[in-house]
Amino acid sequence: MNFTVNGRFLVIMENNIQKSLRWICTALFPILCIGMIWFLQNFTKLDTSIQYIDWQTAVKIGQDDSLTELDYSVPPETGERFRLETVIPANSKYGNLVFETAGMNLTVSIDEKAVWQSETLVPEGAAGQAQAIIPLPLNTECKLTVIGTVTDTTSIIFPPFPRFVPVDAEEIESYAYANYYSIPAGATAFISLMIAGLFLLGIARKNADWSLIPLFLASVGLTMQWITKGMGHHFLDDGLVDFLNRQEIGILLLVLLIVYLVMNRQRKFWKYFGVSAAVSAVTLAVAYMVSFFTNSRLSKYIGRLISDVTEFYDYSGLLYWITVWTVAVCAVISAYAVTRSIISQQMEAKTLRLRNELIMNSYHAIESKVTDSAAIRHEMKHKIIALDALYQKGDYKTLGQLIGDIKQQNDHLAQTQFTENFTVNTILQDAAYRAAQSDIRFDVLVSVPPQLTVAESDLCELLMNMLDNALEATAEVTDGKRFVRFQIETKNGFLAVKCENSYSGKHRQDADGNYLTTKNDAETHGFGLKLMNTVAVRYHSILDIFTSEDRIFTVQTALKLPKK
Repeated sequence: MNFTVNGRFLVIMENNIQKSLRWICTALFPILCIGMIWFLQNFTKLDTSIQYIDWQTAVKIGQDDSLTELDYSVPPETGERFRLETVIPANSKYGNLVFETAGMNLTVSIDEKAVWQSETLVPEGAAGQAQAIIPLPLNTECKLTVIGTVTDTTSIIFPPFPRFVPVDAEEIESYAYANYYSIPAGATAFISLMIAGLFLLGIARKNADWSLIPLFLASVGLTMQWITKGMGHHFLDDGLVDFLNRQEIGILLLVLLIVYLVMNRQRKFWKYFGVSAAVSAVTLAVAYMVSFFTNSRLSKYIGRLISDVTEFYDYSGLLYWITVWTVAVCAVISAYAVTRSIISQQMEAKTLRLRNELIMNSYHAIESKVTDSAAIRHEMKHKIIALDALYQKGDYKTLGQLIGDIKQQNDHLAQTQFTENFTVNTILQDAAYRAAQSDIRFDVLVSVPPQLTVAESDLCELLMNMLDNALEATAEVTDGKRFVRFQIETKNGFLAVKCENSYSGKHRQDADGNYLTTKNDAETHGFGLKLMNTVAVRYHSILDIFTSEDRIFTVQTALKLPKK
């Protein structure tokens, strides 16, 4: 049983494509993760266009209006007068000149024109500083002059600390700060819900994974800890915020993860975990190098996390991100395991349904044979009398013919055992019975072990559709031999299957050469070849179909047997 040269080439090409796709998808996933993280981190950036302005001249004005250089190291006294001057560079953004004014009576001039004047004090017990906010012209260099008198030294910032602030800088800073905490918290919240959904799905399927409980608690703890660290004091009780941000809580979350890992000691889990760790480490290293050479935020942030540990013995930041990564990876592995379990159960149910169908078909075939046998046994009594009469008469020629008829009937009653493989044998017995009913010669060559590593559902789909199509096509032959020749054998790690049948000479193909059903209601038929091709591809093969001039239709494939 051999493939054509084109068939072998297509099998090799299909296998290479499958391997390439696996590598491409493996590499594409971390790239997509990096791309998403890079996109989201743009919404956590602070506005770096704020410019801090230095005073070019600073003098103290005496009682007699004399001018002396202002010494910043000497604290100002109440009643002291001063004058500060500098040049504000041109800016391409609309913005404001901002500085603190508490404890001073100030007159601010831009290009020798007074634009702002005020005296401010901070009420006793109040927090914060009063500020001057002065709009500046676009793309224009300005001379800034500030003349003032110190009125209160209690909360003064001296000299004033001027800076150029774009009009939307404060709003951007608020959004960036909120996003910095809300985006990671949203990610861990989503992971928490996914883990909860997996656990509830397991309960519904009566196969609960109890290890998901510590993983869920760790994920919920991460969400609450991170969001309260950044914004909890604005919305929650201070005591609760302080409790959630204790270092012991971070250690507890790590312990919960360890419990989860201990409860998942299967080799397959640790294989996936190790692969994820390796891919993540390589991805992080590449991202860090790119960030380092482009002087972007990631390398600086990682450096800050490390310095917090080495210089200040603060493990909270590094511990948080390690825990987040571990929870995310474990959640993905758990989701993958649950998905595989569901698919496996569906396949088992499908296999059981097909086995039951085969058993019922075999039962009906046997039942029909038993009925035929009862009728023949009834006739046998009369034939025995006839045999005796012919013997007594000496008509041995007629006697021989009658014995031949009885032998043929006996052969018809025998149930052929094709192979010890239950599934293959049952399918072939059913096909043999149907072939006999339609007066079709059915030749079989079988060499398979009692157990095959091909899934029974796949084996049933392939063989049943192959034989169904062959028998239906042969049944339409009216002017020639009606036969089906079927071969199945294991060789060199493959399950080779070949089916030949006579046909009427009618067949349809699409533009790509794919065979189509010849039945009138094509919408509800024609799935057999598609199902067989799907099974072939699943086992790294193709479905090779061709016809010959003597009206023989051939379908063959060679499934690569999975290792046990």
